[in-house]
Amino acid sequence: MYYVGVDLAWGQNKITGLAVIDAAGELLAATQRKTDDEILDWLTPWTAGPCLVAIDAPIIVTNPTGNRPCESLVNRHFGKYNASCHSANLAKPHFANGTRALRLADQLGLAVDPQVRSDRRAVEVYPHPAIVVLFDLPKILQYKHKPRRDLEHLRRELIRLLNYLEALDTASPPLRLRDSTDWQRIRLATEQAVRKADLGRVEDSIDAVVCAYIAAYSEANPAAVRVMGDIETGYILTPVTPDIARAFDST
Repeated sequence: MYYVGVDLAWGQNKITGLAVIDAAGELLAATQRKTDDEILDWLTPWTAGPCLVAIDAPIIVTNPTGNRPCESLVNRHFGKYNASCHSANLAKPHFANGTRALRLADQLGLAVDPQVRSDRRAVEVYPHPAIVVLFDLPKILQYKHKPRRDLEHLRRELIRLLNYLEALDTASPPLRLRDSTDWQRIRLATEQAVRKADLGRVEDSIDAVVCAYIAAYSEANPAAVRVMGDIETGYILTPVTPDIARAFDST
């Protein structure tokens, strides 16, 4: 069984991060690609057999404007952590002719309905709320490039994330990173970055590792995750705290 993470750019002009971990939690690869063909070439051998592919990008978008219902649910339960979603709708050019994520999943022959227990599946995930839950944080980590966040701030936050992820080697399920040459390259690039762009070159791969771990976590701890939304209007699978689980289940 492979758990694959895809930090998928909405369009083909930006970089997509990719990662895969095995059933024992070993990081087997972490890299970046750009075009659909490049992404499919990389994904194909990892998804030929049993796999769960966690994609950080909208799979189902049907709403003409505004937020998808699943995004509103995530915003309601995770807004206090600053982990709200970007809105996806058909008014945005990226989704006017369907979603990139669904096209890739279809080409790979992956089921995308979270209620279907296929041995080859893809699900939509979102790293920010997962990171908050997995590491019991009061707010999201601010490692994304935004105005007034300088290089040292971004590096400090990204190194925090690297450290948190490495600490999962004793978690259930484990995530074993330190023996991976790709992970060593990512950490070195983060520590030695001299420009924000240097961090940007590895950030997508780090997010892909997070996505892959969400996939493994959801299989190992099904009671600790929730699917917010549905296959008709879009959904996001995310780890949840006990309080969020109770609040979500009560609605």
